[in-house]
Amino acid sequence: MSNTATRSREGVLTLLALDGVGVKTARTLAEAYHTIEDVQEAASRGSVPQLKRVPLSLANKASWQTAKSEADGIVDRASDLGVCIHTVYDDDFPLLLRNIPDPPLVLYVKGRLPSGKKNVACIGTREPTEFGQCVTQRLTRLLADHGWSIVSGLAVGVDTLAHREALAAKGHTVAILANGLDKVYPRENAKLADEIVAAGGALVSEQGFGVPAAASNLVQRDRLQCGMSLATFVMQTDLVGGSMHTVRFTLLQGRLLYAPVPTGVHAAEEKSRGIIALASDTGPELVGKLKNPPTEYQDLLRTRFRSSPVARPIRSRGDYSSVLAELDVALTAEEPGDGSEANGAVHDAAHLAAGGWAVGQTGLF
Repeated sequence: MSNTATRSREGVLTLLALDGVGVKTARTLAEAYHTIEDVQEAASRGSVPQLKRVPLSLANKASWQTAKSEADGIVDRASDLGVCIHTVYDDDFPLLLRNIPDPPLVLYVKGRLPSGKKNVACIGTREPTEFGQCVTQRLTRLLADHGWSIVSGLAVGVDTLAHREALAAKGHTVAILANGLDKVYPRENAKLADEIVAAGGALVSEQGFGVPAAASNLVQRDRLQCGMSLATFVMQTDLVGGSMHTVRFTLLQGRLLYAPVPTGVHAAEEKSRGIIALASDTGPELVGKLKNPPTEYQDLLRTRFRSSPVARPIRSRGDYSSVLAELDVALTAEEPGDGSEANGAVHDAAHLAAGGWAVGQTGLF
């Protein structure tokens, strides 16, 4: 174990298995020391200058042995389940995800990750109305038909529709889970999860085996959905809900955000209040509608979006070509995700047409 590279799969898992060592501490150690032996030697001297507080486990030989055993067990379990373990230091770690402010140190993957940056998140309410169902199916099919990998969260509702539409288009889709990949949550989507992997897609999680889909993990999962994607399409949402977490992470990560705008009776539906606000309100107005938004998010909304809608509105099928053109601009940007391309130059690259989504006898128009 002593010569194990700290940035290797085994090294990272060992660090994370130590008592008192979380993701931030493990990352600090992995980036400051080349091998596990280097960390042990520093801790034995009582000096780990990179840490404000040194966990007692770093200087305890038995703790290292236990951590190594636990890491080996995780690797063996992954092999049994057909799960690959990637660290943020691996070449095959998703590029876009590596560039977010707080990327996961470890990523568990079952199936095949998308290559490159051509990924978009399609997310929304668990209880979509007719409008939400229609826009999810049409926009997801549009994106999948143009070669975009569809990233979503395997939840019931919009997520399920997005994954299924991607599969129907014979496209690639990724399901981000909030629990360990030894189980599927929600259970009713276990078959869909199998279909995604069988079709060449992937199940992804930052959570270890046995970890449940707790509320806090679901929120953290939301940051991965947009973190893997150049843009997020929020199909339908109220002002309060899990989708709004993904919206917040999308904007803080400097990624593009789109929202289809309903009209008529569909604009009056509670499940559409969130997307209407995102596509029409300026940042300061939106802050007043949100429930306890974090200070950093408030600041962003009041500065970056002080005089423009938070999301790019998609008002009709006539906007499709502009949306695709804008995505292509983002795709060719050299530094995806730093906020300058997605919310700066790209912001004015396409001017979406006027009009409105409505559901009629002939479908969406």
